[in-house]
Amino acid sequence: MLIACQKCPAQIEARLSGPGRVVRCQECHQLNAFLRHAPDGCIYFGDYKIIREAGQGANAMVSKVRYLPTGANRAIKMFCADEMSGHAQKEFMRESRTAMEMLHPNIIRVFASDILGQIPYVVMEFSSGFNMDQLLTKFGPIEQFDAMTIARYVLDALDYVWNEFLMIHRDIKPSNILLDKDGNVKVFDFGLVTGHEAAAVDLSAVEGTPYYLSPECLIEGAHLDNRSDIYSFGATLYHLIAGEPPFNYETLDQVINARLRESAPDLRNVFAHAHPAIVAIIQKMMEPEPDHRYFTAADCKQDVELVLAGQDPVNL
Repeated sequence: MLIACQKCPAQIEARLSGPGRVVRCQECHQLNAFLRHAPDGCIYFGDYKIIREAGQGANAMVSKVRYLPTGANRAIKMFCADEMSGHAQKEFMRESRTAMEMLHPNIIRVFASDILGQIPYVVMEFSSGFNMDQLLTKFGPIEQFDAMTIARYVLDALDYVWNEFLMIHRDIKPSNILLDKDGNVKVFDFGLVTGHEAAAVDLSAVEGTPYYLSPECLIEGAHLDNRSDIYSFGATLYHLIAGEPPFNYETLDQVINARLRESAPDLRNVFAHAHPAIVAIIQKMMEPEPDHRYFTAADCKQDVELVLAGQDPVNL
């Protein structure tokens, strides 16, 4: 049947049943959630009342919802099943259930995950605020010591996940780090983290411009560990302070080739007043060879905290 796209004038060919479906429009390429409308005019998804759409990712859309049994606000991320293989859906369930065990003040809590009808979904803590990408767009670069204050919390979250679950995030970037309305730093999308033993890279899944991916993440069949996340967060810190990502080239091929062949750019090339110790920390995080990076996020956090205290790093 043909259904009107919610984002553009196009018509979408979709077969709907049960609670609904998430479908991508082939004209505007935006995702649409076609869900059950109740007699009261509201939209529901299982035990959740949809309040508003909050954003879209590569293959999922996020909405603010109200959990009907308790009245609590939550965020629900609904995935487009048409863009997930059967194996990917099984991995999603396994990984998101592990994410439900993660209890850390700097990680967005995951409460539930399942597949309802044709929609895989994960239910998360709802936290109002701005992600780092939004802050960069709205206010420009972040003051370097403020960025390092944010870093100490993100590094603590990464260290916790690696030590407790032997998991990596694999998608650390500005848009996945939130500063909530109370000033708390939160990392999210850990519902899509990857187990160390299962971290084979599929280059066909690389979309957009991979400004933050580690070099080994761009090598077909590579297996990753926590040092890949450390690299990605180093690239994120560079962006927060410089106002532009490292290897800021125009095309995907240029970015990939630079990532594989070039050392990390010097932050001072775009921000002359960068503190030398901060430059050194970011370059250590972004060493092309994993063995030359910080061995753990805790080692990196120690250096960050020393710099914030006006002392010299000890793990470079």
